[in-house]
Amino acid sequence: MNILLNLRYSVLLLWILLLFPVASCGGDGGGDEPKPGPDPDPKDATTIATQALNRVWATSCAASAASQRNTDYTNIQSWADNLASSDFTTFFNGQGSSYDALVKYDPILACYNIAFDKVLKEVKETKPASGEVYVWALYNMGYVVKTPSACFAIDIYHKRGAELAPMLDFYALTHVHQDHKTQALIDKMLADGKPVMSNFLSTQNPYTSTVSADYEVNGVKIHTFITNHNNGSTNVPVTAFQITCGSDAGNLVLLHSGDSNFRSEQFDVTASSVDIYIPRYAQDELAENQIIGKVFKPGCVLLSHILELSHADASSSRWPLQHGITRASKLDCKNTFMPFWGDKMVWRNKVLQQ
Repeated sequence: MNILLNLRYSVLLLWILLLFPVASCGGDGGGDEPKPGPDPDPKDATTIATQALNRVWATSCAASAASQRNTDYTNIQSWADNLASSDFTTFFNGQGSSYDALVKYDPILACYNIAFDKVLKEVKETKPASGEVYVWALYNMGYVVKTPSACFAIDIYHKRGAELAPMLDFYALTHVHQDHKTQALIDKMLADGKPVMSNFLSTQNPYTSTVSADYEVNGVKIHTFITNHNNGSTNVPVTAFQITCGSDAGNLVLLHSGDSNFRSEQFDVTASSVDIYIPRYAQDELAENQIIGKVFKPGCVLLSHILELSHADASSSRWPLQHGITRASKLDCKNTFMPFWGDKMVWRNKVLQQ
């Protein structure tokens, strides 16, 4: 097993070893085989995380129903608080047995892994009926969207993200920051000849643009426009994606703005209406409302960029779940949701539901 060079994982390794006591050898030298140690505690992190997530997924992620998730959110938040951002980065870059051990014995990393299993399975198996669109929240600002005839992803940031490539028609990336992209998924999509849309990949890629652009992939129309990053101290360009699904998907319009800065003059929204809007949690108090209800009135809002583990704390945009719930309740859209990892939503008859 690859030994991770920090105290947290040294302690974790010791805990794992203590779960498997070494069997004593017979003192008579008779060559008896050592007896195996006891099975690990069935209440390991995977079991505990699975139970918590199943309860979460059985409830609504609508802001108005947030109290249904409070107990499990409290536990999940405590698990996340025990994981330093540097440890998450080490985990993200790890391989093989080290990954397997950590998702088994660290509950927040178990949640991260279990949620991906759920999304991967459901994206493979779900077949939307005419007029339906399924939307999965994966992690941070990563979403997978499936219509009767197309499947695409936006801002996927997950260690196992490349496993999604066979199901996707295109992959959209709002900006270059690590918590909005998965390099292995980019590489796999490009190797398979599939579109990867961004403002930062090689200009030899026909789907790279640093200005507004329009594309169409498998009946899905994509209009992009450029904004500045939400943090006013940087000049990182952020591409917002206005995506209109085909007629078999009820012409659903989805707008994902990544870490955009919520300056109304930069939002080049050309659709007459937006059905689903996916913004990040704004660093400036309620800056989201500079867009919501002002530039357009979305049918629903999916408030995102909550509990991003590669960030250190709330001052660096690792927003606690309770902060997200409070913020979602204050947005100028009555149909506001704060999805958690693995949540599946379905849009039908112009309504998003879980």
